Amino acid sequence: MSTLKNFEIVVSEDIKNKASQQDRDLLRLPENHEHWRECLVNIIETVSFKISELDREISAIRSSYTDFITDPAAGLEDQREKSKRFRFYAEKRLAEVDRLMALGQPDDPSLSLATFLRDAIIAHKRWHEDHGLVNSEGDDCLYAALDGVWKF
Repeated sequence: MSTLKNFEIVVSEDIKNKASQQDRDLLRLPENHEHWRECLVNIIETVSFKISELDREISAIRSSYTDFITDPAAGLEDQREKSKRFRFYAEKRLAEVDRLMALGQPDDPSLSLATFLRDAIIAHKRWHEDHGLVNSEGDDCLYAALDGVWKF
């Protein structure tokens, strides 16, 4: 999650329930709440705009081809329904992040483990720096994990 685009992809995958457990845990860390919320709002606005565009297209096609036996806009209708479903789940995630921000604590007790492990890695990194120790390959992999990069 080192770049904005990767973060947005993770948010999108989380909405579709296709994100890895590690990515879901990272989204739900307190320091990511604001960015997660901003991404969700942007996604909801974009999908809402797409839905309104699809509504206009569907109306235009149906009014232009009134004599068709089958619905000439059936494919667009399917896209609109999928977009509405995606927006619904994005709104559920937005409600979740708003709740987490309001409560100031994770809803899922396993997230406290993610926070604990992140803090342990940071403490380990500082300890190495304070004592002038050379990082091992394993240390570098741990530090990369803080940025959401899996190097193991």
